[in-house]
Amino acid sequence: MPWTPYRTDTLTEYSSKDDFIAGRPTTTYKLPHRVDGTGFVVYDGALFFNKERTRNIVKFDLRTRIKSGEAIIASANYHDTSPYRWGGKSDIDLAVDENGLWVIYATEQNNGKIVVSQLNPYTLRIEGTWDTAYDKRSASNAFMVCGILYVIKSVYEDDDNEATGNKIDYIYNTDQSKDGYVDIPFPNSYQYIAAVDYNPRDNLLYVWNNYHVVKYSLDFGILDSKSGFISYVAPSNHLDSGVEKFPAKEASPSKIFIGASTTTSTTHRITTTSTGRTTTATIISSRRNRSTTTLAPVGDVPIEVTTHPAPASSQLPAIGSESCESIEAREIMWFKTRQGQVAKQPCPLGTVGVATYICISPDGIWNPQGPDLSNCSSPWINHIGQKLKSLETAANIARELAEYTKGHLNAGDISYSVRAMDQLVDLLDVQLRNLTPGGKDSAARSLNKLQKRERSCRAYVQAMVETVNNLLQPQAQNAWQDLTVTDQLRAATMLLDTVEEGAFVLADNLLKTDIVRENTDNIQLEVARLSTDVNLEDLKFPQDQEHGSSIQLSSNTLRQNGRNGEIRVAFVLYNNLGRYLSTDNATMKLGMEALTTNHSVIVNSPIITAAVYKESSSKVYLADPVVFSVKHIKQSEDNFNPNCSFWSYSKNNMSGHWSTQGCRLLTTNKTHTVCSCNHLTNFAVLMAHVEVKHNDVVHDLLLDVITWVGILLSLVCLLICIFTFCFFRGLQSDRNTIHKNLCISLFVAELLFLIGINRTDQPIACAVFAALLHFFFLAAFTWMFLEGVQLYIMLVEVFESEHSKRKYFYVVGYGMPALIVSVSAAVDYRSYGTDKVCWLRLDTYFIWSFIGPATLIIMLNVIFLGIALFKMFHHTAILKPESGCLDNIKSWVIGAIALLCLLGLTWAFGLMYINESTVIMAYLFTIFNSLQGMFIFIFHCVLQKKVRKEYGKCLRAHCCSGKSTENSIGSGKSSSSRAPTRYSTGSQVNNSRIRRMWNDTVRKQSESSFITGEINSSASLNRGAMANHLITNALLRPHGTNNPYNTLLGESAVYNNPSVSTYNTQEHFRETSMGVKLNIAYQIGTSEQCQGYKCHGYSTTEW
Repeated sequence: MPWTPYRTDTLTEYSSKDDFIAGRPTTTYKLPHRVDGTGFVVYDGALFFNKERTRNIVKFDLRTRIKSGEAIIASANYHDTSPYRWGGKSDIDLAVDENGLWVIYATEQNNGKIVVSQLNPYTLRIEGTWDTAYDKRSASNAFMVCGILYVIKSVYEDDDNEATGNKIDYIYNTDQSKDGYVDIPFPNSYQYIAAVDYNPRDNLLYVWNNYHVVKYSLDFGILDSKSGFISYVAPSNHLDSGVEKFPAKEASPSKIFIGASTTTSTTHRITTTSTGRTTTATIISSRRNRSTTTLAPVGDVPIEVTTHPAPASSQLPAIGSESCESIEAREIMWFKTRQGQVAKQPCPLGTVGVATYICISPDGIWNPQGPDLSNCSSPWINHIGQKLKSLETAANIARELAEYTKGHLNAGDISYSVRAMDQLVDLLDVQLRNLTPGGKDSAARSLNKLQKRERSCRAYVQAMVETVNNLLQPQAQNAWQDLTVTDQLRAATMLLDTVEEGAFVLADNLLKTDIVRENTDNIQLEVARLSTDVNLEDLKFPQDQEHGSSIQLSSNTLRQNGRNGEIRVAFVLYNNLGRYLSTDNATMKLGMEALTTNHSVIVNSPIITAAVYKESSSKVYLADPVVFSVKHIKQSEDNFNPNCSFWSYSKNNMSGHWSTQGCRLLTTNKTHTVCSCNHLTNFAVLMAHVEVKHNDVVHDLLLDVITWVGILLSLVCLLICIFTFCFFRGLQSDRNTIHKNLCISLFVAELLFLIGINRTDQPIACAVFAALLHFFFLAAFTWMFLEGVQLYIMLVEVFESEHSKRKYFYVVGYGMPALIVSVSAAVDYRSYGTDKVCWLRLDTYFIWSFIGPATLIIMLNVIFLGIALFKMFHHTAILKPESGCLDNIKSWVIGAIALLCLLGLTWAFGLMYINESTVIMAYLFTIFNSLQGMFIFIFHCVLQKKVRKEYGKCLRAHCCSGKSTENSIGSGKSSSSRAPTRYSTGSQVNNSRIRRMWNDTVRKQSESSFITGEINSSASLNRGAMANHLITNALLRPHGTNNPYNTLLGESAVYNNPSVSTYNTQEHFRETSMGVKLNIAYQIGTSEQCQGYKCHGYSTTEW
């Protein structure tokens, strides 16, 4: 930052610190005027400097390389009249901080003492001026931080008495108009400070010290409330640089601890400039080559802590004994603050502005509502501000505003965007005047101007609607809530007024009768230019009726308010806007229920607007009342006593209230309300609301205990189920696979629920937990659905398939949930995780990505289980009581129905809890959700005879203690393979072969189905009884009395002696969940009827 008198007219830009140190400039700018002093700054893409030999401030746009403004600082001393101590024409110094652009100078009226003015960087108007008590010529330099002036006094090359020292000597608070002398040591490594500038992006102080750039790290704290001393931390790092010969070595910057009033304290966090652009190092120099001798850098000073008494003249208040302790809130560190004072800090990273936090008196606690971030905004607002002052069209600026508001919004963005739209309407009106056809214009030129006017209006209205839609998105709700209630009300009111004005600008510039519609998620707009000379019908908005809200103007009203045979009408429907229009001063007609309950008032409908354009009078007379119907936002018994209301506001201050004057209720039900009013404006339905209080300490504690105990019990039960279904080979089957994966899905879901449902402090982890919960709960529903499918297959399939269906089960069981979650995340991944719990958002209908598939699965499962029940009872007469098939199938179906009811009721209670928020629903949902694992263990393990016998075998064989026995889990004797041979004529051979066929058949099916549970479990199977049953079974018995196979079956009943080991034989075969299939090779005539079963050459019995 070197300066040379009368020759400073070039600005040099460096793209990085390394290029600056190496002397590699990126760009140079030729300035329109020479510069006085070193007080120039770069702010929002423009250079501000003091024009040589004048008291003028010049603004030079770095993008266009032209001068974009010039302003006079009235009465300011200039050209070495009141410079800093070192001279250098430094009469007028400019500074930048979190609050904007400042000018530091002196005037004769203030006896040469420092004067501080805040300068608007866009209009170059002075917005405030403060006179201080510090002589300008006694100051070595000064800088601004958060509206606080800090004056530096330093030694210049040992010319001064060392007793004066190098220090920050004086502080002035422009917010409180208070000043004070302080004694904060300021390192002066090279003893010639020519410029000091604060960068609000990184909270660093950049000092030009005898051809070196020195960087200081600032820590802002508070005055010691007890001793009144100010602490100092010596330098911790340092950066050196020259003008021509830049040293390559870089030391660490110095660190200064500044004691100040808590109302002016800042933090060391990094912030961004108003534009968010990367700031480049700049040097103004009149010559490129200068022979200098670079001084060796001073070594690091050892860290030490010293104290100095505060000056007696200090007017800064000390902290009292009652104060608010340091705390971190909203990503900002708030230091200890005296009660009754307002702490100020730079806004969080990525935003600009100043945040405040009130320490409430006399309690000495921080404001429970949290810090005020209403002044925090995105860097792009300054860009829009510049555009508004440029000659660009309103439609183009509105388009840029719509694009900017698509991203993350801050509180300041909301209020600024609404004000910008209001200015854009005025700008559009001015630009349209320039397109008004003149008397000397030809017809073609006049038509071209009119068409251009219409195109401009259409483009502006389209961009305006997109901007409003962005501002009303659910994601912007947090930004709205950061505004105060008053600011919310004004912003929402201005939005209503601005949209109506923009709509009428378009209506007035339509060339012919037409209806323009702009529809988005949160705003629907319709602008109509209609002819009243034709037969008009009642005009209804909106046309599609999809949103459930509508408004209707009668044809008589349209004719009565027409002018020159035409009428212009505007309709608007807003979603999510009513919550920002306060109901504090609303006039309500209260019913008996509202009078007897402690209630609040809410806007429980969209806001619907109808307006008729009138040039001569603002009053619109209605021949017939306007009728509107609105859909309730919250459809529960907690909301009652509907009132037909409209928003009455003043255009002067944009404040208003809800009123019922001129409106009456026609009909209402739980979902809709129909009203009529004798005037046009912005309508809505207000309702009394009773908050359900179930979150007191007792209920919270009980619900937490139920959740933890229930889920832990469920996890244990599910773990037992998983162990049972995985390691008991006697239970292995396709149906067992379904049970196993159902338990695994629920186990993981419940575990994730337990450890991740409340991780809202970590947004990314919360979103991941929400997505995983979404997947595994859907997987549980899908596997439950597959059990119904499996039961259906068992009852309708005649022949057992030779191929296992397990791979298809896995594809469906995990593939479908993965597909649903993937699509949901692709559509709106931000809806995973909320501010309260790590689950799916409820306010964006994203919850339907879970409710929809779950409901569909439950409906399909009901259908399949209904068919299974029908099949089961339809064939009851065919089965003999001793077969045991009916009892087994009944137990399976009962278990499946119980599981269906369990999962269905759990989430039904969850939905009712979301809608109703009652204590009963909270307890029911918590209990059912926590105990799902226990119920599954009861139905699929405890109540299943086959599983109980497997548990008994395990205990008897000591398998659980690790001892291997003949009948341990997964063990069994291998039976020799039996190759098929021809039948011989001997009865012994026949008996042997039939016995082998029977044994093979029973062995193949013994471990594949619970139907044969008695066969697998019993050590003394009476095969004779089974064979007798086969002979007596009408379905299996061959037709004809002389059939030789009757004798064979009878003989098999005699010679088939019990053999336990045969039925526990383990072989490689595909297991199945079907009933016993007898592959006995005798032919039945294909033309014969098999009592409801198909005959394909072999007699089979399947369930």
